[in-house]
Amino acid sequence: MRLPRWTARPEAHAAGCLLALLAALAVVAFAIGTLEYTKTRGKLLLTALLVAGYFLTMIGATAMPRSGLGPWFRPLSFSAATLALVLMALGLWGTPDPDAFWKATASVTVLAMGLVAAGQALSRAEGRTAVRVAATGSATFSTALVAMGVLAIALEIGAAAYWWAYGLLAAGWVLAALALAALRLWRRRSAWSESPPA
Repeated sequence: MRLPRWTARPEAHAAGCLLALLAALAVVAFAIGTLEYTKTRGKLLLTALLVAGYFLTMIGATAMPRSGLGPWFRPLSFSAATLALVLMALGLWGTPDPDAFWKATASVTVLAMGLVAAGQALSRAEGRTAVRVAATGSATFSTALVAMGVLAIALEIGAAAYWWAYGLLAAGWVLAALALAALRLWRRRSAWSESPPA
């Protein structure tokens, strides 16, 4: 799937996030000014915050690599995030009673965030072996967490053993992400110290 060119520009998503936050502030200011907070204004405020969250998520998606798995992750994350936004807006403004609707919405939202997290990690899988291992580990843990999260939502899994495994995977993801950040910072500091003075 070929995406519009603006989807690859982080400044476009940053502008969208800023405008959505300004809209949320405008709703709050109007409610304070009129001393009246209605249900419609509450929905408008939540909609603006949802749109801001969507654009913030997509800023992360723009950092995905243009080679390797990046061309696959970027359109998938964009599509999943857009679908999640549409479903949440429908749920907010409509009256979808079925439990299946909210399960689907939660699953798509988790999928979108997981794809962005995995793509972000893969975008940093370059350089030394340790960096590549940490980045691949972070992406793997992120993908596994997404799969387990979607299954838990769809099947309403409540078994303690399942959530213990989920917690261990989450801890592994945090450790891999911290290791990746530390290795990249160390490599950057080493590059600075080795560069000759101007």
